[in-house]
Parts: sequence; structure tokens; C-alpha cells
Amino acid sequence: MRLLIGCKPLLKVVQIAQSVVPKKTSRPILMHLRLKATVERGLEVTATDEELTFQATTEAQVEVPGEITVSARDLYEIVRTMPDEPLRIEVLLDKGQLELSTGDRRIEFQLHTLPAGDFPDTEGISPDRSYAYKVEDLLQLIDRTVFAVSQDEARYYLGGVFLECHEGENIRAVATDGHRLALAEGTPPEKFVLSPGKILPRKLLGELRKMLDARQGEVRFGFQDKKVTFQHGPQTLTSLLVEGSFPDYRQVIPRTPSIVCRVPRVDLLEGLRRISLLSPEKTGGVRVQITVDALHLSSQHTGRGQAKEEVRLREGGGDIEIGFNASYFIDALNVIDTAEVLLEFTNYLSPCLLKPYQDPASEAEKGKARPHLNVIMPMRL
Repeated sequence: MRLLIGCKPLLKVVQIAQSVVPKKTSRPILMHLRLKATVERGLEVTATDEELTFQATTEAQVEVPGEITVSARDLYEIVRTMPDEPLRIEVLLDKGQLELSTGDRRIEFQLHTLPAGDFPDTEGISPDRSYAYKVEDLLQLIDRTVFAVSQDEARYYLGGVFLECHEGENIRAVATDGHRLALAEGTPPEKFVLSPGKILPRKLLGELRKMLDARQGEVRFGFQDKKVTFQHGPQTLTSLLVEGSFPDYRQVIPRTPSIVCRVPRVDLLEGLRRISLLSPEKTGGVRVQITVDALHLSSQHTGRGQAKEEVRLREGGGDIEIGFNASYFIDALNVIDTAEVLLEFTNYLSPCLLKPYQDPASEAEKGKARPHLNVIMPMRL
């Protein structure tokens, strides 16, 4: 195998590919990328952890076709430090090495390789139907929910974002870790129905976030059996879906609040960040007290001190005192893009419903009116 390729295009592909390989594995081949060069397609780069597979092609001047595998980490670290000029890649079969050099061989590396035949079979799926979806809309669904995905491996069925779309309804993404829930909706692709829904794993969503840019038009996706694939130009991600049944999230969304408050989003976000500086490390707990015209935040850390802050309400108010993990509110407020938010409370034992407030008179907020909400469970302080 011998070819000439641009440094930047190669780096763009390898940067994503190396993040797919597993951090630890008993199979050394999974720490490698498969490089396949053909005259017709250029250079194809593949990475897999056997659950998630990334594949991309990039233009290259192929002199001798062939394929080989090379350490993902080594290739990435080398390419990202190379000057922005054409790179020469050549397989030295007699040495079992891949040579990477500048065109004038001023810089030269030789990396150990493993046979491409040892690399796992990464044949893609051919869904019965694929759907075109705006990259911007997909990323919005991900960003508004993925932070609430559970990190608890024992509760594997919560280890992803639940995606569903019933006929005639919006596409809906939901994530929960048992302490909070994030839900986002959007206009579905034409003729798209996903019922029952599927659970997209956390790692897939993280890699999609790296692969896609909100300015890049459309992405195509489709499901087949227990897999899903996303294709954007010459790049493809194929992943196993999370098995198991996602809980009935509708049961935990409060319906009849007794107190509704309208609060400036930035004031609340910055206040929580400050007050949480003195919250207990283990719980991150802050006390929230609602009065007729203000929201009072307080925290206390044994041995370090205490903090208080008042956030004025724009509307609403009442009489309730309740504890929450501040980081759950901060995560949710970070992905809300309206100037104000609504906080809805039922009682001190019930969760808080946090959602954006769309001012009907504001032209700037008309385009933001895609439903999304957060449910945050209370905690004892």
C-alpha cells in the first residue's frame, strides 16, 4: 500500500476514529485503525469497539492499493503534530511496518502494524428505509437530553437516550438517571415512525456530536434489527442499540403544579453556580425557598461556611422550601436558550418541572418554541 494524502483531511478522520477505539481491551487489534486504500475511493479509515463502528473515506492519491491496521493512538498523535503538507503513507511488508513521512522525507515515522485480516468484520447495515434529518435538529435533541443519561452500568437500560416517534406526533428524545429527566421534541423526518422507541447508547451520541456540525445540512439515519446507522457525507457511524425496556417516563412528569415561577435564566444559572461552591461535595445540595416575589438560594458546608443569594421573580411566587442537587439545574439551564424559565412545584416532596418560557411577543424566541423540559427530583438536606 502506498499513497499520498493531505494532512488536515487525514487528521479530521483519525481524530474521530481514535476516540471510538476502547480505552481498555484484551484484544490488541481493537486498539488499531484499519486503513484501506483503493484507487476508486481513496483512503478508508475504520475503527470499532465491536459495539460502535466509525468508517470514513477521504481523498488520497493511491499509487498501490492495499490495507493494514495501525495503532489508533500513535497515528493520531503523529498526524496532529505534522506540518500542514501532503503526507506519504507506505506499508513496508518485509518489516511489518507502516511508514509515514512528509513528501520530501524530512520527517519520517515507522509504526508497527497488524494484519488487516485480524480486524473484526465491520459490515454496515442496510436499513429498509433511511431518513434525512437536519443536523441542527438532531444535535438539538442530543444536547437537550444526553447530560441526563445514567452513568450506572447496572442500570444499563438507562445508558442512552430513548428515541420514539408515534404516527402524527413529534419525534421525542428522553433521558433519565433516576434523579432527573430531560425531554426534547422536534419535527420528525417525513414519514418517520419509531414505535416502539429505541435506546441510542451514550457513546454513539458523543461520537455523533464530534462528527456533525450544525452548519452541515442533513444526516441520514436508519434502523435494522438491533442496530442504527448515521451517515453524513463520507462518514458513517453504526452502533448496537441499548437492550432493555425504557421506563414509562410520562408517569414522573408533574401535571398540576401548585406554584409556578417565572425566573430570569441567567440570574438563576449564575446564582446556582455561586451558591454551589459551598454545597456538600457528596450531594451538591442547595436549599431553594420560594416566597411571593423572590427565589432564595442557600447552601452550607460543614467546616467551610455558608452562602445565600436572592433571585427576583418576574412572575408568580408562593411558599415552599425544598432541596435540590444544584448541578442538575445547572446542566438543564445550560441547554435552554430562552431569556426566562418556568419553575413549577407541587409540594416539598415532589419534583420540580423546569422548562423554557417563550414570550409570545418576542420575535427572537419564536424559532425556539420546540418543546423541551426537565424534571428534577428533590433531595433531603
